[in-house]
Amino acid sequence: MEPSPTPGTSQTSDIFSPQIRLTPAQRQHARTQNSEVAQRKYEVMYLDAQGRFNEFNTIARAHPAFEEAFAVLGHAAIVQTQNGFLSVEDVLPGDQVRLADGSYEKLLWRGRITLGPATNAANSKQPMMTRITGDAFGYSRPSQDLVLGPSARLLHRANGIRRIAGSDAAFIPAADFVDGNTVLSLEPATPVSVFQFGFAGQRCVVVNGLEIETLHPGSAFNLGLRGDALREYLSLFPHKSGFEDFGLMEHPRLRMRDLELLG
Repeated sequence: MEPSPTPGTSQTSDIFSPQIRLTPAQRQHARTQNSEVAQRKYEVMYLDAQGRFNEFNTIARAHPAFEEAFAVLGHAAIVQTQNGFLSVEDVLPGDQVRLADGSYEKLLWRGRITLGPATNAANSKQPMMTRITGDAFGYSRPSQDLVLGPSARLLHRANGIRRIAGSDAAFIPAADFVDGNTVLSLEPATPVSVFQFGFAGQRCVVVNGLEIETLHPGSAFNLGLRGDALREYLSLFPHKSGFEDFGLMEHPRLRMRDLELLG
């Protein structure tokens, strides 16, 4: 198990992030943060405005909005790149990743955190992973068992979505599909790594044959962060110049219960 991080200091390097590089916003946060706020380690790789590869480890607050941006793709999930099929942990910023529409787009950001029973603040909710068994949603959907993090959302198409959101498809939390049979809820018994990909905007990437939402914070209002907390949050995404740089969402977000209310 990794040693507990010391608030306000950066972590020693490990096999995932051999170098630690803090942005100016992160250095400012380290000088001013409240040590009483629950914190955790975040690992970030990104391309800067000049297209140069950078990576860093940092300590930031263990807030649901922060963790939601990272806890999506389970270890060993498979995506297609122009260099072939790769596990998510082997995909790096600069790689061209195949999206759900068949096009390829350059990955700009990759985040990673570790979830597990001993890695969370005492008052935080135990994270639950979602395991989707092979062919659960049809042939090769997924192509093999897929484990997703607690923040993963699947692109879902249903008639009711247009009635609610005016769109043919919406992102639904993977956890909403749990049926105890082909889609299962898992509680990590040991620390596990979870990842997320970031592109120029909200995208839909094919993972093991399923369409998964990529990084987007949603609306500033729903994010629920203000002042120092928002600045600290944005410091984890140095490939963006500001909140508005994430752009509009390509698909809305709904919950399965929203569709069930329609009958």
